[in-house]
Amino acid sequence: MNNQSNNVIPEWLLRQLPYNHYTIDVGKKNMHVMEKGNGKPIVLVHGNPMWGYLYKKVLDQIDDSSARLIVPDLIGFGFSDKVKIDEHSLEAHTEWMANFFKTIKEDSIGLVIHDWGGMIGVAGAMRAGKKIDGLVVMNTSVTAPRDGFNPTWFHNLSQMPIISDLLFRIFNFPQSYLSLFEGIPNSYSKEDLKSYKYPFRKFKDNVGPLALARMVPNNMSHPSVAIEKEVENFLQSYKGPAEIVWGMNDSVMWKLRRRTERLIPQAKTVKTDAGHFVQQESPEKVIESMKNVFKLTYK
Repeated sequence: MNNQSNNVIPEWLLRQLPYNHYTIDVGKKNMHVMEKGNGKPIVLVHGNPMWGYLYKKVLDQIDDSSARLIVPDLIGFGFSDKVKIDEHSLEAHTEWMANFFKTIKEDSIGLVIHDWGGMIGVAGAMRAGKKIDGLVVMNTSVTAPRDGFNPTWFHNLSQMPIISDLLFRIFNFPQSYLSLFEGIPNSYSKEDLKSYKYPFRKFKDNVGPLALARMVPNNMSHPSVAIEKEVENFLQSYKGPAEIVWGMNDSVMWKLRRRTERLIPQAKTVKTDAGHFVQQESPEKVIESMKNVFKLTYK
């Protein structure tokens, strides 16, 4: 571990994120990590098109002595190394995340997951041999597709040649249009919007959102399906504490709540008015679920 990431994160962002910042070598790639507190390790994994800043409102309100909150940036996102579009795959992200988990000395970890952070987080922990002893799940897919499924409008869009490259890479979709995915109006400050867009300000660095959108299966022969089946099978056998916090105004993943509830039947479901990004819009609900699952205190 080292602190080289502080040399590239601008001061105005570091002031908003007064945590410990470091990078980890996860297999010839450097992963940026933010960390706060001491005690039980709880890993909070973001998805597309975000980075660790998505958990700012959550981290700000949990007491330092409650737990060790660890927030990695997926490779290609935030202040982790950027990679070429063809380097992104669920297999590659699983391996990078497994290497990250191996740097945590404890055998047991808690997981807070959202969007692609669900599949990648659980698959990485599995591959690293970590025991998951608490789970908070938000607007994610942690089940494999079924024969005859229909991709969402968002993921169909990502597969369209030329159009998808134009929208995602030239017009910075979706990170420049987060209001389209909002359930609670005015949930983003100007600073929030600036912070989310900053890591993708250079054209050569902004392939991540399109790559992860294309990682979502559009047919049963898609290369992501095999690992998705492994994650679903694992979670079917998970009997530990869990809560589901769901943004009910999610225009992309609204259909998946009931499937997630069937997969993790012991989990209480907390419904919110949020859209897709629950941590940004309803952080108090996420914090309350973390308190319940991990027995935390907060400010």
